[in-house]
Amino acid sequence: MQKVVLLILAGLICLFVNAQAPRTDKKLWQSWNEVIAESAKTNKPIFIDVYTDWCRYCKIMDATTYKNDSVALFLKSNFLRYKFNAETRDTITWNDKRFLFNPRFDTHDFAVYLTKGSIVYPTTVIITPGGQPFYKHGQISAGEMEMLLRYFAIPRSKEQTLDVFAKGFIPAWERPHSK
Repeated sequence: MQKVVLLILAGLICLFVNAQAPRTDKKLWQSWNEVIAESAKTNKPIFIDVYTDWCRYCKIMDATTYKNDSVALFLKSNFLRYKFNAETRDTITWNDKRFLFNPRFDTHDFAVYLTKGSIVYPTTVIITPGGQPFYKHGQISAGEMEMLLRYFAIPRSKEQTLDVFAKGFIPAWERPHSK
């Protein structure tokens, strides 16, 4: 009888502890069709992770930066989010223009457009409503990502450049919170 009571008590403790652990929703990324549909209804900026399947640093960002609870929650609350494989053969339509895979350059023309021809993987792209794509090449830590996300999500005067914002910025998301 004592063993049964101990097993039930241990099970309840595990349930309680597990329920208290912070969790990131696994569905961080949206389809391109979802992003386009929502962009017509909302004023949120669009966040695009440009990657390839073979990119080592893209995989590191997936395992660290995008697994950070603070990054994921802030992205989901403030951005439309698309994970774009720059080697896809899918047709992408944006602003009434169709983008296709370009075999001559072995990359998608949408990646070329988003990065103004400067192809590096990974590349983080943010498009503000009615704006042009802003891009940053390379692996980005959670702290660096926090600065970019807050700059583009929080309204500010047009005179405050990213460089000025970055100089006074103190990151709060330095460590990943989830496993």
